[in-house]
This record gives sequence, structure tokens and C-alpha cells, in this order.
Amino acid sequence: MMTKFTKFILKKNSYIDDAVKMISVNNSRAVFILDKKKIIGVVSEGDILKALIYKKNLNTPVHKIMNKSFKFLNNKDLELAKKYFVKFSISIIPVVNKKMELKDIITINDILQ
Repeated sequence: MMTKFTKFILKKNSYIDDAVKMISVNNSRAVFILDKKKIIGVVSEGDILKALIYKKNLNTPVHKIMNKSFKFLNNKDLELAKKYFVKFSISIIPVVNKKMELKDIITINDILQ
């Protein structure tokens, strides 16, 4: 199941450099940060830009710059996802279970198709 999400997830000990590469591949302007199987945060292009402004380098671990209060859904509700995309200007939302384990991903492209 996780393999189809590999271009959207990084381990918490990955580096900003890894996030930059991943984001350039997934076209969703963000990646999810995993600790074991749980999503513990999100790193967006904006988080990376902020980190660079504050003189962090590309070898800084992503868990130091990730956003821990991110939006997520407990089921694949495209209507609610659409509202989140508009209200919070985000482009990707994880669908998780009660343990915060990734079950699915909704991208803005899923809504626009």
C-alpha cells in the first residue's frame, strides 16, 4: 500500500535536500513526514523557503522544519477535501486512520479532474 505513496513521504531523519527533490518529483508542493508508520508532519515549499531564510542548510533534518499542525481526513471525503484546499491554500491532504497511519492521499488534481 505504501509504495504508491513513496513520492509523497519521507522519514523524519531525512534532510531538507531530500524534501526538495521529492517535491520536485511529486508536483504537489509538499511531502508528509513519517516516524515509523505514523504521519507526524508536513513539509511544504513554504516551510523550505522559510528554513532557508533563517539560514538553515539543505542538510537540516526535515523534522526540524515540519509543520506538526497539518490538515488531514479520516476518510476519502472529496467534498471536504475541496473545502480544505480552498480555505487553507493547500494542495495535498493525507487520509489517515486513528493511529495517524497513511491510508490514502488526496491531491488538488484529484478534485480538478
